[in-house]
Amino acid sequence: MPTSSLTPPSQLLLRGWALLGLGALAAAGLLALLLALSRSPGADAWLPGASALFHRVLVVHVVLSFQVWLLAMLAAVAIALAPGPYSLDGAGLAAAALGMVLLLVPALTGRGEANLGNYVPTLHHPLFHLGLAAVAAGTAAAVLPRMAAWRHGPGGFAAAMMALALAAALAVFVLDLADLPPGADPGHANELWAWGGGHLLQVVNTILLMACWQVLCVKACGTAPLPGHAGRAALALPAAAAWIGPPLAVLLAVDDPAYRQLFTDLYRFALPLPPLLMGAAAAWTLARGRARHPEAALALAWSLVVFALGGIAGFALGQGDTRTPSHYHAMIGGVTLGLMGMLHAVLLPALGRPAATGAWVRAQYLLYGGGQLLHALGFYLAGLAGVARKTAGAAQGLDSAVKLAAMGLVGIGGVIAVLGGVLFVVDGLKRALARHVPIEGAVVPPPAGANDAR
Repeated sequence: MPTSSLTPPSQLLLRGWALLGLGALAAAGLLALLLALSRSPGADAWLPGASALFHRVLVVHVVLSFQVWLLAMLAAVAIALAPGPYSLDGAGLAAAALGMVLLLVPALTGRGEANLGNYVPTLHHPLFHLGLAAVAAGTAAAVLPRMAAWRHGPGGFAAAMMALALAAALAVFVLDLADLPPGADPGHANELWAWGGGHLLQVVNTILLMACWQVLCVKACGTAPLPGHAGRAALALPAAAAWIGPPLAVLLAVDDPAYRQLFTDLYRFALPLPPLLMGAAAAWTLARGRARHPEAALALAWSLVVFALGGIAGFALGQGDTRTPSHYHAMIGGVTLGLMGMLHAVLLPALGRPAATGAWVRAQYLLYGGGQLLHALGFYLAGLAGVARKTAGAAQGLDSAVKLAAMGLVGIGGVIAVLGGVLFVVDGLKRALARHVPIEGAVVPPPAGANDAR
């Protein structure tokens, strides 16, 4: 089987990005405890400014558990598939790690107004903005040079497509920042600049997930769901579609309603087909073959199911109700399950750790996957019943048995998913932090079958 060979320096970089991603999830989990405390009855009596603290901590919790985790794993997977070396690799990791620290400072010191916008919520504070920029720049330094690896086998091609889509997303973020209306309210400005680039980040996440599906399927069954040119096309089509975004950002004003609608249409019509075809092929491969690596197969199966639920929900959204969070929680949950499988079955073994097997790792996939499934299903049912999104407590209007049952399912699923996530983070950190012994010629299976060395 053709493989990506990791030199000891590449292994250290891979380990660093994996630790950054796991550290972001761990910090997000600790902040979730602070969120719970700040919403407890009478919190204002013993925790001054509990309400403002809740919103600040919520912003950082979301950014760490979504943006930083996913970008760190994007870099880790890109390095594993296209090891390099590249001259900016070390600087990129250092910048992203510094950025994560800067993101935490305003929230923990009570600074900055929270803006709970779509895709990238922010705190209106220079340190937070600098932290976001550092994470983005660090990820770009690690990933973008790997566009040059597109000819270096299936792994290099997959890394190049991730880089191509990321470049489009970053370009749109920059163009939209430059086009903000003068004197715009910080909350409105945040919603404007994050809209186009935020949509394109979901394209990046989808390409990342499809590369994980390919590798996990090779690991589990010995063959890729879409080998050869079919697999390359599935990765290339969304990467090419992402580059519709920058011309839109140049031609239309960032506050033009048509601009918002065009990015929604781009996301809705250009993105679904490649993962649908690859997901169906992966499910067929799993169903007809005997898994050589049951844990990798389980991670792949749960990722396919949860991501599919999110995709279906995305075509039947409501206006301002909880069907929207049902969609994005399931989509991000599906991506995270794929990354959990990659870390346990592929990335950590490339660092000399044995592939995670047994009931302990299966419990992580079952709890996180099953919990996310219940969580998203509850949100969707609640939305059908009319529960508004971004509300809590009495504002939810839980005035019927259906609404109460649906939101109860949201809570139960959330608790189960959090438990699975905690087990994953603890296990992942324990294995990643173990004494590192570089391995000469460590290998990563490529996102292709055994006969596809092209």
